[in-house]
Amino acid sequence: MLEVAVLLERIDATKTEKINENSPSNFNLNVSLSEKTRSAEALVLNFQLDLTTPQSTAKITLAGNATLKGTKDEIQGGITAPDDNRPPQVLITIYERLYGTVYLIASAMKVPPPLPNLLKKAP
Repeated sequence: MLEVAVLLERIDATKTEKINENSPSNFNLNVSLSEKTRSAEALVLNFQLDLTTPQSTAKITLAGNATLKGTKDEIQGGITAPDDNRPPQVLITIYERLYGTVYLIASAMKVPPPLPNLLKKAP
């Protein structure tokens, strides 16, 4: 069974204009994943998630690393997108584990929080 450990190392949050926290939640997500280290039974990925409102009035950036442990096939399955409309499972896991932090930051900034299922939406 694939194990994923997520370590958050950096948080940046900015709000450039007044935005109503009761506005509809509408965030864009830009993701960066890169391999840091790999062994026969583990893969460490650096990640950065940039959540921005469409008018760039607010931005939340989370960065850190995710360690995947399992067999070679389990790790490969965790980093492979099942199709063009869905992200790899490791990205969904990272977002799910960090969502509470994102929600608290958005609430403190008085901006609407992004949706918890942001990555699961298919076009």
